Amino acid sequence: MKRFLRPAFAALLIAALPGCGPETAGPDGTDGDHHDHGAEGAGASFVEGRGIVLIDETSRAIGLELAEAGEQKLSPLVPINAQVYRAAGEPSRAGGEQTGFAYATALLDSALAEKLAGGEPATLGIHDASYEATVWRIDPVSKEAVNSIEAILQIPDPRNTLAVGEFVSGFVRESAAEETVLTVPRSAVLETAAGKFAFVQNGDYLLRTPVTVGAENAEYAEITGGIYAGDVVAANPVETLYLIELRATKGGGHSH
Repeated sequence: MKRFLRPAFAALLIAALPGCGPETAGPDGTDGDHHDHGAEGAGASFVEGRGIVLIDETSRAIGLELAEAGEQKLSPLVPINAQVYRAAGEPSRAGGEQTGFAYATALLDSALAEKLAGGEPATLGIHDASYEATVWRIDPVSKEAVNSIEAILQIPDPRNTLAVGEFVSGFVRESAAEETVLTVPRSAVLETAAGKFAFVQNGDYLLRTPVTVGAENAEYAEITGGIYAGDVVAANPVETLYLIELRATKGGGHSH
């Protein structure tokens, strides 16, 4: 679940935030419009170890929404990303893969893989195409080699549209009964190259916090680490908050 803003739109939005515009030089050559983060009038401030603080005007401008992490029954969808290793046009193998089906492999965290079983339905997509697949096999032996468990997906592909090496992504619907788990809105989870995060309320600040995500459904994501029941998180717009932090720490904004 990747949540990224289009760069051009994000840049325009952040540039328009109160107090986050470019600085101008004063008569003495110093920054006439300089302010420290946290100073009165700053639209978006960042303090290392504490997080981002926004004035009310900025919160309204970006549409900030907060939500409380809480326990609820979740009929989960397990997210999955898989790579096709066998095309549907290849001949059948006795006791193995069959013609007419593409096969894809995915490496899953053990906690996620343990929730799955062979035969469970999956919905996968690539580009604008969608495929109804099934979990063909779960291979726990792979855990010893790569510290992950391999799931093999069988994908009906009568037109032989999936090529070896292509990636498909989607989710597997668990057949097990609903579980009561700790959840946050799916929109609260930010996926970056460095991992998954949520912005957790820390006093007046929103602190970007690493989280471990379990199963998901259309609205909620299970949190198995990093957040506790009762914590308040930013449900929207986490992409904008991340860009504000990046601007403060790497893009010329002020940081402590």
